[in-house]
Amino acid sequence: MKKLILLLVIAGGIWFWWNNNQEVGTPTEEPTQNYTIHHHETATKETTEPITQTVELTRSTDIIDAFFYNQLDEEARIIYRAIRDGVADGLEEVILETDNIDLIHSTYRFVLFDHPEFFWATGAASTIVTSWTDGRTYATFKPVYAHQGADKTRMQEEIEIAIDAFLATVDPHLSEYEKVRLVYEYLILNTSYNLDAPDHQNIYSVFVNRESVCAGISRAAQLLLTRLGIFATYITGDAYVPGTSEAPVAHAWNLVRVNGKYYYLDVTWGIPFFQEDNALTIDIIYDYLLITGDLLFRTHTLGEEITTQGIILPATNSWTHTFFYLNNMFYDHNDRAVLLEDMNNSILNQERRISFQFATPELFEEMRAIIIEELAPIAAHNLMEWHGLMSTQYFFRERENLNKITIYWTYE
Repeated sequence: MKKLILLLVIAGGIWFWWNNNQEVGTPTEEPTQNYTIHHHETATKETTEPITQTVELTRSTDIIDAFFYNQLDEEARIIYRAIRDGVADGLEEVILETDNIDLIHSTYRFVLFDHPEFFWATGAASTIVTSWTDGRTYATFKPVYAHQGADKTRMQEEIEIAIDAFLATVDPHLSEYEKVRLVYEYLILNTSYNLDAPDHQNIYSVFVNRESVCAGISRAAQLLLTRLGIFATYITGDAYVPGTSEAPVAHAWNLVRVNGKYYYLDVTWGIPFFQEDNALTIDIIYDYLLITGDLLFRTHTLGEEITTQGIILPATNSWTHTFFYLNNMFYDHNDRAVLLEDMNNSILNQERRISFQFATPELFEEMRAIIIEELAPIAAHNLMEWHGLMSTQYFFRERENLNKITIYWTYE
């Protein structure tokens, strides 16, 4: 009878704490922080009866290319698998044989980083650790869900319909680069950036509501690329928009592998809202379609959830599959004749703009002056002569963080 009373007291204490201390994280402007409650409950128990568990190795098919899982040690992997399976099944609690709350919470973040399909999980959670007199401990991990039951099932079906419709348009014979570009363009053209969009931290906001922020957009890109057989993972940190006085804000983007080489992909920053004047009508900005780490980290900073957990990111220093390199807009040496020829060709083809990206900051500075002061005036004179104009205007846009300069031509 004494043992029975003790167990009831423990259960009652946990129930009271849970019902009076729930705190669900409120989404920030960008990726939501994983607001977590943790509580240590010490129990005295005289017996050594086993603890009931709901953990372990029930799913492994999605582990092979799970970027964060593969960098964890064995202890964290056991926790990861248990949490992953619990969230996949919508369990209200997962029992873990550990008292390391920090490890549980950091591992949960990595589960969500690897699994964009878990749209129903908010990222918030609570953990209760129970200690026993014989030295054993266990944690009761309780994830917070935004959607459950029939609501969750309906939303999953709607998401899959949208994904299947997109995938049906993709030629399976396309190159990996072309598939990444299709995903980039599809998401930009079909998603409005809206801080007030419902579910904007998850993929439902993108595939169904068509309004989201960087968290939802990056997770959607990760999921689509994975479905196309291309490695992609979710990266978080901070970023600031060049040319503004705004401080860095929480942000999310992707790490992608194309033909064995790694690049960063920031679909959100491909939306013209962030990069161009409204007067310059442009549908898609290709600056952040497969970009090197050297360029990206001039404006982006990795978050502590990555830098403090021993996560190793691969080298991202190849230009091979960047948009400017593949479209002959990349220059690695000073050649006035080539630059002027490219300007003239763009005018002959009545293109609205031409961009130049240079391999180094030093080359950018050198060529910037040559383009503005010497070559652009010659090309503008040719434009007037070839198109029978008495005058013309042209505009420059410089992106020092990208070693890039763009000229916009007018033909009237």
